Formats: sequence, structure tokens, C-alpha cells
Amino acid sequence: MTEAQENPSASSPDSRSAAGAADPLADPAVLERPVFGANLRGRTLRDELGGDPTLLVFLRHFG
Repeated sequence: MTEAQENPSASSPDSRSAAGAADPLADPAVLERPVFGANLRGRTLRDELGGDPTLLVFLRHFG
């Protein structure tokens, strides 16, 4: 029996490591972009997010 048969989620395209490092969802260069805004402490997105796992949501305002 293969690993995929024993553990179906292991071969799933949505299965990722805890840090997601094996399959980044965005270009890593994005983390080096400068950020500006109220209550931001870091100079780049990487500085602002820190080292802990973080959910980042981009909202687009049409008004």
C-alpha cells in the first residue's frame, strides 16, 4: 500500500506543511515590498508580519 492510499490527504494538492514553505502561495519578493499605513511598525511586509504564522487578507475598496 502506498503512502497516498494509507493517508489520502498526503497527496492532496491542498495539503501543505504547517509553515507552507514547500508551496508558497505568493512570490517571496512580495515580502520585501515597502508598506505604508496607520499603526504599521515595520518597513517591509516581512517586518510587519514577523516570524509567526499569519493570515494575511487583502481587501479592495471600490469607493
